[in-house]
Parts: sequence; structure tokens; C-alpha cells
Amino acid sequence: MRIRSSLFQSLAAVGACAMGCAALAAPPTQCPALADLPALHCVSNAQGWFYAGTPDAAADLAADASSVAMEFSRYFGRPAPRGAVIAAGTAQTISASTTDALKAAGATWQLPWLDAAERRDLQRSALEKQLRARLPDASDADIRARIDAAIPAQPATTQDATDRSALRHEIGHMALMRAFWPAPSAQAAAAGHYGGPGPDWLDELAAVLMESDTMADSRRALLGRPDAADHLRPLDVFFAQSHPMAAQLPALQAQATSEAGAGGRVRVLSGEAAQRLAGDARWFYAQARGVADFLLASSDDPAVFGSIAAFLADGGDMDGWLAAHGNRYGLPTTVAALDAAWTQWLAARGAQPATDAPQAR
Repeated sequence: MRIRSSLFQSLAAVGACAMGCAALAAPPTQCPALADLPALHCVSNAQGWFYAGTPDAAADLAADASSVAMEFSRYFGRPAPRGAVIAAGTAQTISASTTDALKAAGATWQLPWLDAAERRDLQRSALEKQLRARLPDASDADIRARIDAAIPAQPATTQDATDRSALRHEIGHMALMRAFWPAPSAQAAAAGHYGGPGPDWLDELAAVLMESDTMADSRRALLGRPDAADHLRPLDVFFAQSHPMAAQLPALQAQATSEAGAGGRVRVLSGEAAQRLAGDARWFYAQARGVADFLLASSDDPAVFGSIAAFLADGGDMDGWLAAHGNRYGLPTTVAALDAAWTQWLAARGAQPATDAPQAR
């Protein structure tokens, strides 16, 4: 069996813990053997188990999970629950026996993953299928040119950096969900949300907080665009808003299941389908990043998000949290007052939220 357990990443994590990271306190354990995926290499560390086609790729997955754990502890004041990332490639499914083995080892979450090159190949394949159906008389050269124009090649370093930031984003979702909504009943209740059982805005805020500086800066850049006011929402609207992609997700999931069966196969959308699904989602992510920056700049404690998450997980809302805890964190005590401060903060950066939606004042 070629699954190999490596501890060097764990030692690096222990070194990081010397600086006070409680989230890295769990000791590493040996990688569970995955009978269905014997060719994968594995790295085990304090954050869980990370499987990929090469030792270096597995080590990168583990390193990104360690980065998330440190950031999550900083911003949410709790350890990041342990999980597993399985980069098995496009031809593999994550079987029930694999899921059971990882659960038995202690993985509270599991994330199938494709690297950047695999996702790009899938996107190109999906787009080629669409183009050939739409343009049956087009030559192979014309199809390739259209695909190259729609999905241009990126330098390997850029592709890798984007891929690793995306992975940290997804692990951020998992960490929030399992740290603050761990009960099975809470997971069942997640059906009403795009991601986990928490509010969609908080779910995305946790994820964008885990991203790379480059990705964070790209989201901040949207806030300064001239058309930002057409997309940003007052905070009372934002805190109650569903993720822009939520309404389309059930139909897409049903389509994916009918095409690929119920196995844990990773699927990728491209072309018009991807654009239709994305919609205003990038502005939702940008506002989540902006609200995170605003609260960090306004609050006296970077772990303010942990207090918010705990309050909301207990059934509260932002009005209630601000009334109970706003003063402690140097924040206003109502959403209306917080929104006024948010609007001023945005105006200083050249952006203001849209005012066409009704606001609670």
C-alpha cells in the first residue's frame, strides 16, 4: 500500500503552537488506510489527514489546513476541528468505506478536492462539450481557440496560489460549521442555508478570513469600484440575505447527481452555467470581506467573530448580539447604528451600500 504517513508537517505545526495557537493542540495520529484509494499519499498533522497523488501535494494540503487553524483560532477563539482533504482526482469517488474510516479516526469533516490543473481540465472539457453542441460545424482549431479565449492558461505559480487560497476558503467553511454547529441536528437544519447551518453571511465571512492576502486584496478592490454601490447591501439586509447562489444550488445538485450518481465525485461548471450560477456572488464575498475588515478595524478584539458565532449558534441574531455585547467590543449596540458606521467606513474608501432595499431604522 502506498499511503504514507508523514510527521514532518506535524512538527512544523507544533513549532507554530509555541507561539500560542490552541487550535493546534490535538496530537497527530497515523493516517487511516483507505482501501479504495491505495495509491494516495497521506500527511497527518494536528488538523487531520490529507491525501493526494504525491507526498508534496499532500504536504501542501496539510500546510494550508495548519494556516487555517491558526487564523481560525485568532478570529474565532476556538480550535479548528480536525478533518480530512482527499485529492483523489477526477476519476475517483469517495466511497462510504472511506468516509467511515475517516470518521472513525476522528475527522469531523471531509472535503473532496481537485487541484488547479484538474479543475481547469474539467472546465475545458465541459466547455468543449457545450461548444460542440452549439457549433456542430466548427473545426477543431476553432473550438480550441474559443476554449483558450474563455479559459486562458495561467502561470503555474499563479494557479497554485489561487488553488491553495481556494482550499483554505473551503476549510474555513468546515471549521466554522463543526466548531459552532457540531450537533447532527444542526447539520440537518442546514438545508435552509447555502452552506452550513449558520447565517450565510457569517459562513462566507469565516471562509474569506482564511484566504490568502492576494485573494483578500482582490475582494477589497471590488469595494472601491465605481459600481460597488449597486451591489453592496445595508447591513440589516446583508445579515438576513441568503447566499446569491442558494436559489440555484438544489437544481444543480440534482443535475450532478443524475449525471454522476450519488458518489462523492467532484464536479465543475464552466461557461454560461458558471456565470449564471455566480451572479452577484462575488459581491457577496466582497461584502463579507469588507464587513470582516470593518469589524476588525472597529472592534477591540480580533476574536469578535467567535463571540458573534456563538451567539448566533444559540439562536440569537445580530440585533441581540450587539445589544448584549456591542459595548464590550467597542461597537454600536444596534444594527442601525452599526450600519451607519459601516456606511461611513465605506465612504472613506470610496464605496457606499445601495439604498434601494428597505432598512430597519
